[in-house]
Amino acid sequence: MDSKECAHRADALLEQFKLVDRANHQPLGFSGGMMQRLSIARALMHRPDLLFLDEPSAGLDPQTRLLLWQIIREYNTSGRTILLTTHNMEEADSVCDRIAIIDHGRIIALGTPRDLKASIPGGYLLRLRFDANHSGLMERLRSLEAVREVRVGEDGCGADLYADRGGALIPEIVALASAAGAEIRDVHIAEPSLENLFLHHTGRSLRE
Repeated sequence: MDSKECAHRADALLEQFKLVDRANHQPLGFSGGMMQRLSIARALMHRPDLLFLDEPSAGLDPQTRLLLWQIIREYNTSGRTILLTTHNMEEADSVCDRIAIIDHGRIIALGTPRDLKASIPGGYLLRLRFDANHSGLMERLRSLEAVREVRVGEDGCGADLYADRGGALIPEIVALASAAGAEIRDVHIAEPSLENLFLHHTGRSLRE
């Protein structure tokens, strides 16, 4: 780029990354978030067709993180490809079109966020709360075709169901509860997540 184009591009990036008031400052006194913004702005200076970002949101406050992902989405929409690494599963789910989950240097899952989450056996979590301890009901819940596991709470009045379906199971659960004379006090449904996918493949225990 010639000097005129460089100056114009720099001004545009300073504005985009909210760094205009620091345009004539040395970066030595910049905060971590400002340094991160400056680093990514530098990477975008020459409008690369392929951009590599290594945990770009690490250590950022919520406002800076939202700004960063807005800029990255806009850059991707312009036809550029972005390859990024992140330990934040929710972030990967919301930002990426295609995800590779890597464990110890090996790809253990690859695909779109939707397809990956749909591949988890028992990926839905249905958290139920009943009016009293109904031990027989718990056994009936285990018999439901889509239910993979039932974990009963300590007081026996609640249960966590890990299932292949979410809301579609509610009519069957209500029917079983009614037959057992149980009243459902609360229901919470959590959809499959990439975090659950990772734990499904690697286990829940800590590893080096």
